[in-house]
Amino acid sequence: MRVLPATVSPFPGETVRSLYNRLVERNSLTAGELWTAIRKSKQGLPLRTTPEAAPDVVARLDDLPANWFDRDDTTNRLFSRCIHNNWAHAQCARCSALPKPVTMCRRCASGMNVEVQSRAGAFCARHERWHYDGRDEAIGIPVAYARAERCLTGTLWARGIGLDTGEIELACEIISTYREFVDRDNSTRSADQRLRDFYPDAVELTAFLTAPSAQAFLRNRQIGHLPVAAMVEAAATAVASRSRHRLKSVHGMFQASGRELRLGDSATKPLRHGRSLEMGALGVLIRDNVPRIRAVFLRHDDARRPPPMRRDRPPRHQ
Repeated sequence: MRVLPATVSPFPGETVRSLYNRLVERNSLTAGELWTAIRKSKQGLPLRTTPEAAPDVVARLDDLPANWFDRDDTTNRLFSRCIHNNWAHAQCARCSALPKPVTMCRRCASGMNVEVQSRAGAFCARHERWHYDGRDEAIGIPVAYARAERCLTGTLWARGIGLDTGEIELACEIISTYREFVDRDNSTRSADQRLRDFYPDAVELTAFLTAPSAQAFLRNRQIGHLPVAAMVEAAATAVASRSRHRLKSVHGMFQASGRELRLGDSATKPLRHGRSLEMGALGVLIRDNVPRIRAVFLRHDDARRPPPMRRDRPPRHQ
C-alpha cells in the first residue's frame, strides 16, 4: 500500500494499534475504512480490525521500514531467570516477557493518546500525573508516587515484576483490606481505583515481600500458613504506618529454619510447629489466601526454559 497523505512520528515502544489509531485520526478516516483497504491489499487478514496482524503494512502506511515493529529494545523487557544467562535475573531476548501495553503520560505525548510497551509504570514523575489506563490526573502527594515509580522501574523490574504480573495487584488488595479495618473505609473500589489510591504502599509491600529474606520465609513450606499470614500482616501494618524503620524490623522478627520458628521480639526462643500465633483481623482474614500469596510473590523467581517450537522472540508489540 502507498504511504498515507499525513504521517505521524512513532514514539519509542509504541504499539501497532496505537500507531494505527493515530494514523486514522490524522487522516480523518475511520478504523474500519482503513482496515478494509488493508484487507483488499493483503489476503488472509481477519474481518475484524486487527492492525497487529499486519504490522508491516501499518509501518509502510506511515512511511516507516516494513520491519519497524520487529525491532526489539531488550532493555524494555522484564528480567527473568533462564538458561541463556546461567539462571541469573537478566533481560533475555528469547525468554523475558515484554510488559503489558500502558498509556503514556498525555503531557509527554503532546496531548495524544499513545500506548507503549516500555519500562514504565502508572505515574509520570516529570509531570506529576497519573496516566494509567488513559487517565490524566493530578496526584496530591507526588513525592510518594514518584518514589514508587522509581522502585517499580528499578528494583522490581530487575526482579521481573511489572504492573501486570500480579504482585502489585495482590499487594493493593492487602493494603485495601488493611485500610478497611483501620480507617473503617468501606468504600467499594475497582482494581484500577485501588491501584491509584494505594500505589506507593502496594509497591513498597511488593518490594518487601519479594526481597531475599522474605522470599526465604515464603518458600519454607514446613512452617504452615499462620506464620506467613502473620508476617504479611506485620509488613502491611508497617508499610501503612509510613515507618521504614518499622518495616525493616519485620525482617528480623520472622525467621524460620525447617519447622522451627523464631518470631517477634523473643527471637531467641523458638516457636515449635503447631503452636498457635496471635494475629490481628487482617492476618485472620488472609490466612486462607496464603497459598495464593505464596504463589504470586514467589512467581517472579521461577526459572524459565524456552518451550519447544517457540519463536526466537515473543511478538514485539500487541
